[in-house]
Amino acid sequence: MSTSTPLWRLEEAPELFLDSYVADGDRAVFLSLWGRDTAIHELMAKLTLPIAEGGWNGLTLQRDGETFALQLDRDRLAKRTTRTYRQTRFGSLLNLWLFDQRCQDPDRANRQCYAIFNERDARQDKSAMLWSRLQDLAAFPLLDQWRPSVVQLLLEHGAIRMLDHTSERLSGVWIDLSLASVQDAIGQRLHSGELATQ
Repeated sequence: MSTSTPLWRLEEAPELFLDSYVADGDRAVFLSLWGRDTAIHELMAKLTLPIAEGGWNGLTLQRDGETFALQLDRDRLAKRTTRTYRQTRFGSLLNLWLFDQRCQDPDRANRQCYAIFNERDARQDKSAMLWSRLQDLAAFPLLDQWRPSVVQLLLEHGAIRMLDHTSERLSGVWIDLSLASVQDAIGQRLHSGELATQ
């Protein structure tokens, strides 16, 4: 847990802290939360309970007088916990990641996914990661020599979109290759020879 980055608190659970997040509009894509294991387990229970029984489908972030409400797609929500600090004066501290499953497992049926990048990791090749996701989702093989042309085409058609709300150290993109205009545009470039197969 970085002490150099101001932490967000949760209005619904003031004993929990958030050190990084990525959101698509007001929809949470990735959240990194810290807290005692009892508070983390209570949060996970609230995200499992039906809304009518007191369950939560959103969280409100607070920091320095700023408030930011995020909605959670509970049907797509994945959870990962690690027990990072076992012996502190406050008990065991856990790090909980809540994220849209499409960050880890692309929705191949609909040809959609998220890609999250760590801006502080100089070894991370964002361009290669993005291209790998595109090759995984595409309806037909994408050759490596097409990368600049295809990425530019996808940006122009809105099939690749930068996520608008992120914390200081993360960035992310939404990829949607289901758009008919994208398939048509790639097909036209193949037919015209602009995307050469040799």
